[in-house]
Amino acid sequence: MKNYNKKSKGFSLVEMLVAVALFSGVMLIGVGALLSLIDANRKAQAINSVMNNLNFAIESISRNVRVGTTYHCESNASPVPVNIDSTKNCKNGGKLLAFEASSGDPDDKNDQIVYRLNGSVLEKSENGGAAGTFVSIIAPEVSIEQFVFYVDGTSSSDDLQPRVVIIIQGTAGIDDKTKTEFNLQTTISQRVLDI
Repeated sequence: MKNYNKKSKGFSLVEMLVAVALFSGVMLIGVGALLSLIDANRKAQAINSVMNNLNFAIESISRNVRVGTTYHCESNASPVPVNIDSTKNCKNGGKLLAFEASSGDPDDKNDQIVYRLNGSVLEKSENGGAAGTFVSIIAPEVSIEQFVFYVDGTSSSDDLQPRVVIIIQGTAGIDDKTKTEFNLQTTISQRVLDI
C-alpha cells in the first residue's frame, strides 16, 4: 500500500506533455495577436504621419491661393507658359495654377507662385515657374495620381468672386502593407473682393 501511494503523487509524463502543449498554444496565439497589434499600430502611425504632411501641403496651398490675385490655370503642367501673369479660367480642369502672391509685384511676371503635378510629385515655384525653381511640397511616401484645379471668376468684369477648386487623388504609405488611397477636395475663394 505504501508503494502505491508514492506512485500516485505528482504528474505523469502524458499530463506534463498536454499541459506544455496547451501552454505553448495559448502563448503562440497571444504572441501572434501582439505582433498583429504592433504591425497595425505601425501602419496607423505611418499613415498618420503621411496624411499630416499632405494636409499641411494642402493648407499651405489654400492659404497662398486665398490671399493671391491674378489666377492663371493651364491644362498642361509643363512647360510653364510665358503669360502666367494674365488671368485665365479652367472650368474643365487644369494641371497648373499660377497666381500673384499677396506680397508680389503685379508688374513683375517672374514672381508668380506656381503649383503643378510633375509625375506623381506636387511641386511649387515662387519664381514664376522658371526652370530649376520647382521644389516638392509633399513627402516621398505620398504618390499623387490626379491633381486638378478648377478656376472660375478670374476676370474682374464677370461679377464673380474668383474661386479655385482643388481635387487630389493618390496613395500614401511607406510600403505595400501601409499604402492607403485618399481623395481630397477643397474649395478656395479669393479674400480680396473682386466683384
